[in-house]
Amino acid sequence: MRPGDSDFREALKGHADRVERYRRGELTDSEFRPIRLGYGLYYQLDHTSHLQRIKLPAGILTAEQAEVMADLAEDYARGILHITTRQDVQLHWIELGEVIPMYERLHAVGITTRGACADSVRNVTGCIHAGTWPDELFDVTPYAYAVHEYFLFHPLNLTLPRKFKIAFSGCSDDCAQAPINDIGFFPRLRDGRQGFAVVAAGGLGSQPFLARPVRGFVPVEDTLIISEALVRLLHRDGERKNRKKARMKYLFQRLGADRFVAEVDRLFAQIDAEHGAALRAELQEITAGFHLPAAALPPSAAPASADPQFTHWVRTNTYEQRQKGYFAATIRLVLGDLTSDQLRALAALSRQHAAGVMRASNDQNLLVPWIPGASLEAFYGELRRLALAAPDALHITDVVSCPGADYCSLAVSRSMGMATAISAHLAATNGRVEDLGPFRIRISGCPNSCGQHHVGDIGLTGMSLKGDDGQERPHYSILVGGRVGDTAATVGKRLAGKFAVEQVPKVVAALAESYGAARTAGEPFGDFVERVGIAHLNDVARQASGGAS
Repeated sequence: MRPGDSDFREALKGHADRVERYRRGELTDSEFRPIRLGYGLYYQLDHTSHLQRIKLPAGILTAEQAEVMADLAEDYARGILHITTRQDVQLHWIELGEVIPMYERLHAVGITTRGACADSVRNVTGCIHAGTWPDELFDVTPYAYAVHEYFLFHPLNLTLPRKFKIAFSGCSDDCAQAPINDIGFFPRLRDGRQGFAVVAAGGLGSQPFLARPVRGFVPVEDTLIISEALVRLLHRDGERKNRKKARMKYLFQRLGADRFVAEVDRLFAQIDAEHGAALRAELQEITAGFHLPAAALPPSAAPASADPQFTHWVRTNTYEQRQKGYFAATIRLVLGDLTSDQLRALAALSRQHAAGVMRASNDQNLLVPWIPGASLEAFYGELRRLALAAPDALHITDVVSCPGADYCSLAVSRSMGMATAISAHLAATNGRVEDLGPFRIRISGCPNSCGQHHVGDIGLTGMSLKGDDGQERPHYSILVGGRVGDTAATVGKRLAGKFAVEQVPKVVAALAESYGAARTAGEPFGDFVERVGIAHLNDVARQASGGAS
């Protein structure tokens, strides 16, 4: 059954007791580690303060929730918030004694950190355009929320062999990145009936593996049944001795496609027989009770404007919703960061000009839907005042990066610094930013792919190499042509050589220039890579770098 308020309060009470026991020295570090991770609390590099991950199912953040988040960041995290590549919010520099008051304040506005880390069903991600995208089949958000609710206190959750990621795609851009998840849902219509094509066993890390088809059509009412079948399969048969082989992708490879699908079918039938009717009823109850705030203002046409900066922003950062007269606007965040004051002001803007709701994206930005056209210019003016009006969202200068060596003990390079250097170099030297159209650069500071470099148009992986003087220096390998999507998902192709930090911005700019000069009309970068071939792009990179190591 879905959790109630008493479940959360009882769980939080028990967690508070365990935190206090650890602070009194009654639990060891190794005993406390799974406890804190189960609530999304990580050690930072200094091992005296913590990073707190906060789940936003399908990226949903209401104005009220945003205001509480802003207050928490101000009170506990030096006034800075960070949007992650899985629609979470992270706060840094958290003291252990402050986590329980923080959790209580989050719970009061319907947010939990339970399962934000550890061997659990992580934040269920979803299409940020769902409900507004012009050509969507149906709104997938209620189903993403239902899966999130169902697994929060599921008996198998927090005891899985490894983390488990679920995504609901909804738009033609696949902004939820379904193929790199343990379960990916793509919306389908069959004879007028809503359902999902289901893929499974996707994941990145040092050995990327794109999700494989499991079922071509599952009616929406069976969403919880197919989800539980796949979670049960990993819980039962997943690797438990070697954590490096414990993800669903390794189970798929061990069983093979036919046996894997057969086991899913068998478990689906078993669950359906055991309590299928109850799961369908529970799904109906959750989805029927799921409502986002409605538009506060009537629709209207976008105004004509003589301001070239505003019109540029409208072209690159907004789209007209399927509800004519309403627009959704992407707030471009630098590396996913914003301040308490900025978030608090965005909450007020979303109330004043839209529906009082935002969506956090896997691209580390925020989307504000339901802005009437007549309000766009005023909305933009307020964004300029907040230093949040940068155009070219999701274009080549809007770089995605993991935290890198500035925060992570596993990273070998400062990926955020590299992202800043690339963006600045491209802005200064490349006049094709808008002309190239949507173009994603993704950077990971180590092979673990937290920056999702395998599926970027250009993806960078940090590494350390010795120079002629025997000193270790950060370098990057470069992938080209990666992408997600319903039918065309591809892991990028690796360029020859490794590139020193100072070479990388020039190489990226040269690749972009080659694409801009030789692409056919409307040709995506992935198609361009396939057409011109990796040998040609190796030549471009080699010339730009002066010869990679």
